[in-house]
Amino acid sequence: MKTPSWEQLKQGVSYFFLNLATPVTFYWAFHEWGPKAAIGFAVGVSILQLLTHVVFRVRPSPIFIFASGFTVVFGGIDLWIKTPQFYRFEPFAQNFGVATFFLFATWAGLPLAYEVAKALPKPVQPKFRTPDDPALKRLTWIWIVYLYLKSGFYLFLAFRVDLANLILLRTLIGGGSMAVMILAVPFNLLRKKNRDE
Repeated sequence: MKTPSWEQLKQGVSYFFLNLATPVTFYWAFHEWGPKAAIGFAVGVSILQLLTHVVFRVRPSPIFIFASGFTVVFGGIDLWIKTPQFYRFEPFAQNFGVATFFLFATWAGLPLAYEVAKALPKPVQPKFRTPDDPALKRLTWIWIVYLYLKSGFYLFLAFRVDLANLILLRTLIGGGSMAVMILAVPFNLLRKKNRDE
């Protein structure tokens, strides 16, 4: 078996820190010290992630900015009040907010799906014709419906499970389904190309 290079190891650690550190830290802190400490850790890690982007001049993705913003705002409110109540609604609010942003951007004619597809790693990045590609527009509408449905599911979970399990489920469901959605971009365009030929 091939041993991973130092560069691959660095990329793996960077990916973990920039994408998964907050939910993992939250889950651990919640079970060790309770919700207040877990929310404090989540806010702290989000701020550290943002500083890491600035120091190493890594361009933060819009999704990272949106997610971190919700973590800091909802977590910050809960840190000021006696009993945490708002942070459990953060997954619902984030997905609802992203879906609404995509909806208004689509109505305004902004090519958000094109920007998301362009940000994919080169091996899975499709060849683009134009930002107005009908396949990308259809995919954007699928994303909007999916995000609204997911926000409703997170709202249901907010009343059914404890905060630690909510954040864990959100990470598993959100991360897995986001990967499927993003990987659907080249597949959808490839299928359309084969149909056109």
